[in-house]
Amino acid sequence: MRKSLSLSLLALAFFVGTAGAQNPVRDTSKTIQNGVLVVNTTSLCENVEGYIGPTPVEIRIKKDTIVKVTALPNEETPAYFKLAVKVLEKWIGLTPSQGLELKVDAVSGATFSSEALIDNMRAGLKRALEE
Repeated sequence: MRKSLSLSLLALAFFVGTAGAQNPVRDTSKTIQNGVLVVNTTSLCENVEGYIGPTPVEIRIKKDTIVKVTALPNEETPAYFKLAVKVLEKWIGLTPSQGLELKVDAVSGATFSSEALIDNMRAGLKRALEE
């Protein structure tokens, strides 16, 4: 009885341990859509917060050039966030490597939000360059 129970528990532990290996969590932070590399910083920057909360972005890269950056839904105050989001334009037309080297100042009056967007861009560009 003991031996049978021990073998059953061992088999169960093996099954549970290998089930996770067969179904790993899928990373959606970096995808390809119609030939465009899309990096979403929602999961990359969960702890990067603006004045009120997270400020994720979506970065679109085509032929090694940043072609579009979009601020994703957030809880920031719209009037201030409208000022902050202008920093994202600075990366358009650059390569991810150039974007990582870019020195960007926070927007006066929307400092927390713009600094969070800058941090999201850096994390997103690092992710874009990973294999």
